[in-house]
Amino acid sequence: MNPLDLLPQEPWQGPPFPEFLNIYWPWYIPPTAEFKVTDLVIDPDTVTPGQVVTISCLATNIGGEARDYTVTLGGDFMADQTVTLQPGESRTVSFQITPTEAKSYSVSVNGLSGTFRAVEAPVADIKVENLNISPAEVYVGEKVTISVTATNYGNAAGTKKITCNVT
Repeated sequence: MNPLDLLPQEPWQGPPFPEFLNIYWPWYIPPTAEFKVTDLVIDPDTVTPGQVVTISCLATNIGGEARDYTVTLGGDFMADQTVTLQPGESRTVSFQITPTEAKSYSVSVNGLSGTFRAVEAPVADIKVENLNISPAEVYVGEKVTISVTATNYGNAAGTKKITCNVT
């Protein structure tokens, strides 16, 4: 049998077998996988050092063939994940990272980029100062006034218990 007898007579009928594509149907392009990465999300965008940040994106196979695709995290952190996507399939790919110091961080994922910040946790720093006892000497049973100044030198609200022991 002549292989040409198996070919359709008209171009709109398409090629019957892949082995004839390159020779007899030069305008036919076989389906290929093509990928698109969108929707970069950095959550949360402000953390304290040691707190986990999730970097995620949506990987989509916009081509006509199933294939593996590697999503690469770059910038101040490096990682990658490989996903297998069918034609038209989308999948969320996530990376969890942990900054170790307070500063701004840059991340990129397959051409998308973003930033987040790690900041020191606000803390209260309350100091008790300026002890004043008035009068300095008294007889038993007389009234004494004891006062102090409490000052917060930190960058967050806070409380401090002040205890006075008289012996």
